[in-house]
Amino acid sequence: MTQYTAKMEGQLREIGTFNYDSAAAFAGEHSLSVRSVISKVKSLGLIYHPREKVVAATPRIRKADVVAQIATASGADLDAIAGLEKADMRSLKELLKAL
Repeated sequence: MTQYTAKMEGQLREIGTFNYDSAAAFAGEHSLSVRSVISKVKSLGLIYHPREKVVAATPRIRKADVVAQIATASGADLDAIAGLEKADMRSLKELLKAL
């Protein structure tokens, strides 16, 4: 059973090209989820332009990297302090700053 009537499919085909905002508008008008509309658009072979992925301005710093910096700053053996990776990031950064 489908949520889409022939009339709704016709409207989708009339529009032709979709992006997230137009899919959200169609979903709102017809009490559907945006995800459902996007899926239907793709299944009908219509063009869908996805949103641009947001890339973080700065690369993510891993705990292992901070622990390695702590080992370098303190002169400790990295393998000996590897358990510090289980500590929370704020604590690791404070420890690094203190060194």
